[in-house]
Amino acid sequence: MKKNSLVLKEALDIPYILNDLFINDKNDYKSIAKLINSKKIKYIVTIARGTSDCAALFSSYLFAKYCKLPTYSLPPSLITIEKSKFNFSHALVLVISQSGMGKDLIECEKQVRKMGAKTIILCNNQNSPMLKNSDFFLDIYAGQEKSIAATKSFTMTITIIIKLIFYSINQKNINDEILKLSEFLIKDKINQWSQNKINKKVNHGFIISRGVGLALANEISLKFKELCYELIEPFSSAEVLHGPKILIEKKFKLFVLQTNDKSGQIVSNNAKEIIKYTNLYYLISSKKNYNDKSFYFKSNKIFNILDSIYIMTKFYPWIINYSFSKNLNPDKPRYLRKITQTF
Repeated sequence: MKKNSLVLKEALDIPYILNDLFINDKNDYKSIAKLINSKKIKYIVTIARGTSDCAALFSSYLFAKYCKLPTYSLPPSLITIEKSKFNFSHALVLVISQSGMGKDLIECEKQVRKMGAKTIILCNNQNSPMLKNSDFFLDIYAGQEKSIAATKSFTMTITIIIKLIFYSINQKNINDEILKLSEFLIKDKINQWSQNKINKKVNHGFIISRGVGLALANEISLKFKELCYELIEPFSSAEVLHGPKILIEKKFKLFVLQTNDKSGQIVSNNAKEIIKYTNLYYLISSKKNYNDKSFYFKSNKIFNILDSIYIMTKFYPWIINYSFSKNLNPDKPRYLRKITQTF
């Protein structure tokens, strides 16, 4: 561990924060679940930026898959710049923000309520101005996150989303499984992914996945950009076959995120068509000893959606140490600051 690295410490704290959630979580999932299951809500809208938007993409897939509610991401500029008006009388709007202080998101939450929406704020800041008038607040319980690069806040956000979804389909035992996962991750903390497997000289490539894996791939891609200055672009493994695969060559990184579900099987099949074009192929999978460039995660036999938490808990320390191995400083990514104002 790099001495005094704040971002690495925050990433390594994730298993303990997950463990504390079992005791500390006072979120009112029951009331939100009741609303979701009522005939009043016809669709879900998400509003977020950056890492939080990757969490929003994650939530979109789960709401559609488990709650049968169509979900779409609303670009904040439609409200802040275009001043668009919508009939949101049957909409549940999720505003996701680690800091809860972005002016554009504050304005969006205010306006969508005027348009008739019910709003949920997923946030790590109990003093966010958005909480004064929103219908619901889901604390992500990440604790203070000082680093510019969000790590524990993303993992905790998707954890809270998972809990909300499974409470909505009356599978509250998800809470016990999250506790078991956290206990396992604490015991398994010595087994971190090795950054030495990755070629440091090539700074471009793809990360492909599908389903919830694609949302994780978007966040992984963002961290490659923020912390390692590498352009690793996220793609659906289906979409990459429609044209982008033409960019793949021998010196081109290809990461394949294979979740342990139906989507993961399709990703595996899609990947077979393109891995032959590069010498830099890396697999994130629940299959052990696949090759010397694979990164293993232990799949949950009861709720494989919890694999997402496992993957990100292992990924963050890995990408931070990889950044250090490139002689970069992940605690001070150039040009960036904690709260970005885009309004």
